[in-house]
Amino acid sequence: MEDNLLEIWKQEYLAQDDTYRNHVNKFVNYIVSIGKSNQPISINKDDIVNCVGHYNNMKKINTISTMESHLESIKSFYKYLFARNKTNNIFNDIPSYQDFKELIIQRYQLHEPRNRGYWEDSELSDIVEALDDYFDNNDLSDITKANARKKYFKFLVLRLFIKFTLIAPTKKSVICSLTIENFMEQYRVLQINETRINIPNGLRRDIIFSISIAEKNRNKKITKDDNLFEFIYNENFKVERLNEYFCSFLKTTKVIEIPDNVDTYPVEIIMDSALFELLRNGANPALIAKINGQSLAAIELKFYSNGIPIIDADNLINNEISKASFYKFL
Repeated sequence: MEDNLLEIWKQEYLAQDDTYRNHVNKFVNYIVSIGKSNQPISINKDDIVNCVGHYNNMKKINTISTMESHLESIKSFYKYLFARNKTNNIFNDIPSYQDFKELIIQRYQLHEPRNRGYWEDSELSDIVEALDDYFDNNDLSDITKANARKKYFKFLVLRLFIKFTLIAPTKKSVICSLTIENFMEQYRVLQINETRINIPNGLRRDIIFSISIAEKNRNKKITKDDNLFEFIYNENFKVERLNEYFCSFLKTTKVIEIPDNVDTYPVEIIMDSALFELLRNGANPALIAKINGQSLAAIELKFYSNGIPIIDADNLINNEISKASFYKFL
């Protein structure tokens, strides 16, 4: 039997439909880790439950909606395998799919945030991972259809927008007004809302990659006065279309389940989720207001009215007290 049989089947499946790439990769990686990739007939529903537990422990599956997306992805994969007589369909051995989901929810204490206006950090990570996967598996030079090429550029600007928002959670109009002059030290620092934000190396590579694609596509070099998003999208970029691009991305990747009848999805949830995560980790609201561009009162009204569950509050308080100048005398 060939090595990593399930991995080979996964590649075949994703070659004909990569909608569920993110979660199918997670599942197959887990099966490989427990030594069952060459024994597909031995994989059972307990392995699916334990797979969710594995990623829950890694903080990658924390919510009910993410778990459901994970299960739906595995279901689609097994439907493909069963139709081609490669192995049995595990889900045919589950008497009640709803009871199965409830078992997983209870075992790992999965939940939905009280306010779905904020996404969990694991969901944000899935979105970023799915965007990166799209460009890892799609080469513009291989795309000939006009609509597919348009989608490529939509996702190109969307990826930058989302990542910029995560490191500098401010209004989309501010993000989308960035010019090359806002970037310093060869795209290692971003100047935004009178604040210098360090750019992670991965994002720096994305910026350089996106500009390179745009320069080749337009046959011209970018200048310091160019708006980044307009240059990449060939000058007809409109801020208000981002919600449409985001909806298209979510429907394409199934990272977050959204209704089929919607055509737009608000990208503002990325900013709100990033702000919420900062506050939950004990960041100073005054500093958050500075980078966000809103008043401190507006930040407090938006987030603190319902209470913020602070993570590891005792350690955060002790760390802040230890920074005081008087502390060394105590």
